[in-house]
Amino acid sequence: MNATSRHSGSRRLLAGLLAATLTFPLAACAQGEAAAPATTAASTQAAPASQPAPTAEIADVTSVAYLGPTGTYTEEATKLFFGNNDQLQPQKTVADALALVADGSVAYAVIPQENALGGPTVDYIDALLATQGVSVVGEVILPIRQTLMALPGADLSQITTVYSHKQGLAQSAKWLDEHLASAKRVEKSSTAAAAQEVAEGGDLTVAAIAAPGAAELYGLQVLQENVSQSEANKTRFYVVSREANKLAGYDRAVFVINAKAEELPALLNQACTGDTKLVCVHDRPDGTGLGSYHFVAELSMAGGFTEAELARLSAIPGFQYLGRYSCIEG
Repeated sequence: MNATSRHSGSRRLLAGLLAATLTFPLAACAQGEAAAPATTAASTQAAPASQPAPTAEIADVTSVAYLGPTGTYTEEATKLFFGNNDQLQPQKTVADALALVADGSVAYAVIPQENALGGPTVDYIDALLATQGVSVVGEVILPIRQTLMALPGADLSQITTVYSHKQGLAQSAKWLDEHLASAKRVEKSSTAAAAQEVAEGGDLTVAAIAAPGAAELYGLQVLQENVSQSEANKTRFYVVSREANKLAGYDRAVFVINAKAEELPALLNQACTGDTKLVCVHDRPDGTGLGSYHFVAELSMAGGFTEAELARLSAIPGFQYLGRYSCIEG
């Protein structure tokens, strides 16, 4: 299977600060319209040589770690990017998945990065920033259809406790407020782990919010479909490797900017010139004091990033290059 056939197979954006000082528009963070459209096999073949397919540098068969257990949205994103002809290894945490990449035990990891409703997954961003010697080499945007499920025979009126990942709970908060306002909400390590615990717990009063496929996988009954109640609910995932993409022409690049908040507008104005535009920026405290951050900034470039443009960006004070890539959307 070649790359073409494989392919077919604290949301704080500092909006007020940036809007007042930047000379270019601040785009939404990959909410569908900001993302590169999915590339079909036919369009990949027709694309110019300067625009690599998102999976152009991925081996036909490779090893991939992802946030498990089986049945998570991360597994779904992993299969969308890599196909089924790979060695997929579910892990208990994102940090575990990244550690396997860093020590060379697996070639890639797939990690959640941001949700359209719940915002950035800051714990996972922090885990990425804490992992040395890795690069972002791909991105997946996946529609999310959160589903409420429980043991066979359970009834919605019986539910007193709801398990899910914190993002699943956040994305479904409005529905829960309206229909299960008194139910206790309990965070789990993943949506699939929530479904698995409900299946193994034997309690008809406990439900899980998880991917639709988790109901069949763990033998649960669907009580309500699409409890996130939004067609805009999408999550994007990073594909991470020790080996950075080498081909020129990918249309996305990500940098970590180490700076104070007051310095950010000038730095982004310096970065975003010509065809290079800001896609989004997230801030994470760097631990040295208030107002000092690691900013994760994603940039796009019409026609794809050239070596010269990446060199220019990398020379800006505080800019640390984290990888170039293109996106697949499910």
